Amino acid sequence: MRNKRIALHTTKSFEAYCGIFSIFLSGNVWVPLNPTQPANRLKDMIKVAEPQMILTDCKIDEEILEHAAKEKIKVLNLQEIIGKNDHKEFELCDFNYDDIAYIMFTSGSTGVPKGVPVSHENYINFIKNAIEILPLGKYEVFFDYHDFAFDISVFYLFCVVLTESAFAPAISAQDKIWPIENIVKNKVSVWATVPSSISQIQSLSEKEKIETHIKLMFLCGEPLRLETLKYCYENLGIKHVFNFYGLTETGVENFYHECQQDDIKKYSNQGYVPIGKPLKGNSILVTKDKELLLSGCQITPGYLGGNGHEKFELIDGVRFFHTGDIVETYKDVVFCKGRMDSQVKIGGYRVELMDIEVNVRKFVGIRETVCFVDNSNSRTRIIAVLESKNIDKKALKLFLVKLLPHYMIPKIFYEFEILPRNNSGKLDRANIIKLCRQKIDSEN
Repeated sequence: MRNKRIALHTTKSFEAYCGIFSIFLSGNVWVPLNPTQPANRLKDMIKVAEPQMILTDCKIDEEILEHAAKEKIKVLNLQEIIGKNDHKEFELCDFNYDDIAYIMFTSGSTGVPKGVPVSHENYINFIKNAIEILPLGKYEVFFDYHDFAFDISVFYLFCVVLTESAFAPAISAQDKIWPIENIVKNKVSVWATVPSSISQIQSLSEKEKIETHIKLMFLCGEPLRLETLKYCYENLGIKHVFNFYGLTETGVENFYHECQQDDIKKYSNQGYVPIGKPLKGNSILVTKDKELLLSGCQITPGYLGGNGHEKFELIDGVRFFHTGDIVETYKDVVFCKGRMDSQVKIGGYRVELMDIEVNVRKFVGIRETVCFVDNSNSRTRIIAVLESKNIDKKALKLFLVKLLPHYMIPKIFYEFEILPRNNSGKLDRANIIKLCRQKIDSEN
């Protein structure tokens, strides 16, 4: 059996790791499914990916089983398979660079997840770069914090093997909320995660110095704030911090920046760490609207079913992907300045919501913020959602007057002690804005 799509509906079990590597080594296609996601969403993913088989190590929803039976998709229990004594050795196969290795899903504008097929060539270039750039030794312990369906999992799945290292998976809910116990107990030395995960630790232990064995922090998926970087150095004592940038459609990561302690002062006007410079094998083009376009061997074949084809464009014979991100070069490195869809016009002025968020977070006591534009009641106004407790909002406005032009100062501030996160640990912006819009509607 070759090039068959095999979905893994699994927790962080020994059997799950066996399943993943068996799929790769047998020349088939891995389709990760996160069991904690709603059954309807998982069913949508299965419809898009059309796997020939589903392997699971946990309870699977009846709705998914009914769909599998209808489509004649085999559903097998991984633990039962591995527990049998009649194992057969499969032959390791050669693969073509353009063979599909795995399928990851991103959210779709239609409400149906978009399947992104990733070839061996796409992810191998990234892994080669990671091994070359990062100070990885033999026998590291990688903290497997995020679920397999988050594409950063590709980083540790392959780097663990290539460095003869070990996994320390986050299994319990406690591991997600307070991962430090797992990190200390298992002597984790490498952690790949999103900056929000560090912010969460910081919110629970802001001043305490925490001793761990972590020597390398691989951060990605969100803008890396300078205060988060400072916390990594001063409170967690991490020697090597790297900031990466990339997308599922562009083979995991495409830019990197090796952080330094003086970045905190050097980029103080920016408020964020740069995404740095392109990894080898990646080329960039910046449009007149400052949108970042990427090309190179990491650009994936497109979306399953042909949806979203407009994001891929042939320019002078070269295939580019439109990231939708705005970038600027500052001091010879690239900064991501936010999404094109977060660029708004207020009173005729073009405004980057991310710039407002940087300045709002400078106020003492505000851990996170999300800004959006409200157009209800024929008004256009900026609203800031704060992760904080009992902030003096009048003092905050007076503080912002010194930092921002009047049209960029939020008109309303909503305060939450904890803001919602998604399964990857990132701020769930869509849900945060939805909750606030409901609040606005109830007030009108």
